Amino acid sequence: MKYKMITSVAILLAALSAARAQEHAYTLDECIDYAISHNINVQERALAISQQEIALNTSKNAWLPDLNLDMSQMFGFNNPGAASGNGSVSLAEDGSATTGSVRASMPLFDGFRIKNQIQADKFSLISATANLEAAKKDISIQVAAYYLQCLYYKGMADVSRKQVETSREMVRRAAILVEDGKRPRSEQADAEAQLALDEHTLTNDEGQYTLSLLTLAHALNMPDIEGFRIVEDEQALGLSSDATLQMPQTIYESTVDSWPTIMSAQAGIRQSESLLKVRKADYYPQLNLTGSIGTAYYNLFHQGGLGSFGHQLHSNLGEIIGLSLSYPIFNRFQTRNSVKHASNEILQQRLAFEDAKLKLREDIQNAYYNATVAQKRRQSSVKACEASRISVEYEEIRYEEGRASIFDLLQARQKFHKAQQDAVQAKYESLIRLKILEFYYTR
Repeated sequence: MKYKMITSVAILLAALSAARAQEHAYTLDECIDYAISHNINVQERALAISQQEIALNTSKNAWLPDLNLDMSQMFGFNNPGAASGNGSVSLAEDGSATTGSVRASMPLFDGFRIKNQIQADKFSLISATANLEAAKKDISIQVAAYYLQCLYYKGMADVSRKQVETSREMVRRAAILVEDGKRPRSEQADAEAQLALDEHTLTNDEGQYTLSLLTLAHALNMPDIEGFRIVEDEQALGLSSDATLQMPQTIYESTVDSWPTIMSAQAGIRQSESLLKVRKADYYPQLNLTGSIGTAYYNLFHQGGLGSFGHQLHSNLGEIIGLSLSYPIFNRFQTRNSVKHASNEILQQRLAFEDAKLKLREDIQNAYYNATVAQKRRQSSVKACEASRISVEYEEIRYEEGRASIFDLLQARQKFHKAQQDAVQAKYESLIRLKILEFYYTR
């Protein structure tokens, strides 16, 4: 009995927890954070950083000695008379030889190849980090656009819902007037037709809102979209209270040095310059310190051992230490062409840097003027909406006085509905343009 009670309580708590999770409404910042932590492209960029960190660690360790252990076991058969006159033994005799050695080598001078490769890998890591930030910026702007699209369709549905309520009231009023004989039955039919049209518009707007939520949830890579909701308030956009339209040049100058794509392009130039020095290292001699220590144990099948195992290991022990110098003379112009290729890569990276700056300037200018136009359109739509509302009020009075037909009133209401829709569209277009512009001058 006690076990069943505990199980029931656990199930109830789990159900309540799931219900609270579904009831949670996401703000824009929460959507952006969720998208960044679950976006595949962002995860790939983060993995690229890890790869570059490994490459940098490998380059730094290139200064360390290269240490190897060699072991071998050899046998020789049917080779009579292979012993030399001085009694030394060769594997040509029937016997076996066991050898072991430890070899080590370490670069002393390599034309500064390792040093410059380390620098190149450092700049490659900086570039990878900047690419990650660029991916986060892109997904943030994309999610903001989808979020505002949801709010837009929600606003459209709200306008259509109010229009349906108004149309229902008009149908009710028309029915009363028809019953009193003050209006022809055709006016009631016109009102009912308008109600059906408005209900169809509402159904379409509600469907668009649901689909926009689905699009946003997919952009977040959310596995379970059942019950997914957002905060249906423009305050959820997190726009700064002092978010004003700064001039494009001001935004560009304050952004260009810290914008991710610019930082990535700058690091690409420095990386290419370091790689050019790496290629030029092939013109220099390579000096390495080498050394080894080894020993051997021999056993002749027909003569027996040449001493105990320990004695042979000690007597055959040998050490070698030396310097290895390699000086390039001619390698079929491979080094020359490699240097030319690296030089061209620098030019390409510089062009990419200039292109990134031009694109950033263009994006900021487009964002600024789109925001400016959207703000003006929003202001004019508010005025048009207010004028349409006043027109409806006058038509209401004329209709009540019998000086206007229901057709005139429906026409005025349709214009008002259209003005409301335009105002909603202008409002959220202005907000998304402002939000996009804000991404360029906020950290």
